[in-house]
Amino acid sequence: MHNINENNKNNRWNYTIKSEKIKFISTIHIISLAVVLQFLLFRELPEIIYGFFGFLIYDLGFFADLFYFLPIDEVNYFFYNIMSIITTLTACCITCVFIVLCIRKFVSKPDIYINYKITYKFKLPKNTLFLLITGLCIIEFSTFLYIFLNFFLDKFFGVAPIPPSEFQLYFPQTGFGIFLYFISLVIIPAFAEEFVCRYIMLNALRKYGNIFAMIVTSVFFGFMHARVSAFIYATAMGFFLAYIAIKTKSVWFPVIMHAVVNSVSFIFQYLYSLPSFEDSGEIIYFIFLSVIAVICFIYLLILIINKKELKLKKPENYIYITNRQKLIFFFNIASIIFFILVILGSIEDYSFKDILKIY
Repeated sequence: MHNINENNKNNRWNYTIKSEKIKFISTIHIISLAVVLQFLLFRELPEIIYGFFGFLIYDLGFFADLFYFLPIDEVNYFFYNIMSIITTLTACCITCVFIVLCIRKFVSKPDIYINYKITYKFKLPKNTLFLLITGLCIIEFSTFLYIFLNFFLDKFFGVAPIPPSEFQLYFPQTGFGIFLYFISLVIIPAFAEEFVCRYIMLNALRKYGNIFAMIVTSVFFGFMHARVSAFIYATAMGFFLAYIAIKTKSVWFPVIMHAVVNSVSFIFQYLYSLPSFEDSGEIIYFIFLSVIAVICFIYLLILIINKKELKLKKPENYIYITNRQKLIFFFNIASIIFFILVILGSIEDYSFKDILKIY
């Protein structure tokens, strides 16, 4: 850590040694390039994998005897989930390898293997229940903001989300299909995405400040979902998970929290697929969110009364760099390209019904 005179705090960049400047610039560019790489992998790999499975199933006739008795929708969805699992694991593994190798080559090896880093040691905080409930509330509230944003765009600008296709709304009908969908939706994303964002990226950026690392990883995490419509709640979720990863020095709580959030989505997707739940689904979902909010509020009051310590400790090897310089290099060419690609790709999620009518 560098000792800096009190009068020089507004010019910390000028008093940071040259090697640390280069390390910072290199690290933020490596992270930015990594998210571009992952975005492209998520876009290109499904088509390659789907083509491979299509060749095996429809052209060569493999697995035909195993699934001949199942409806065609069930078979298609079975291979869709297999494709999703392979895509997620492959893209995240390649991204992690890219970050680690580049940081070790262009920054320094100790930046990956640091003593204060977030680890895989299973360590849960004492207020685990509160943090789970708080995280759910933050994420579900962000979901409400997303719904409100869509309503606002539709009401005043005629820009509405395109309804999901029947295939996207399809829920597996067999036990193995449901199990495979659970793995695809809940387990794999929780492990893979948390390893990339809350282990590799967060550890690489923490030396430049906890808040900076949390903001960068959560913004990238929000855009990693490949559509702007998911940005609000994905970013809120990413910021909370980054906080709790730093707080516990363990990646396991974010993994569990991520899996819990996805499990809620999985459960309600299943319930919505039941005819008896079709009319009362929205009411039950509202009651569920209300109960979570009340419990969270009560528990929060208890924490405030007991004066629980929720602040984050500064990293041991904190490097002083101005917020201005952090902002400048965060918006580098790679990150700007990434944001543009996501925004352009998100246009496909919306229909411009009223605007098109004008012409």
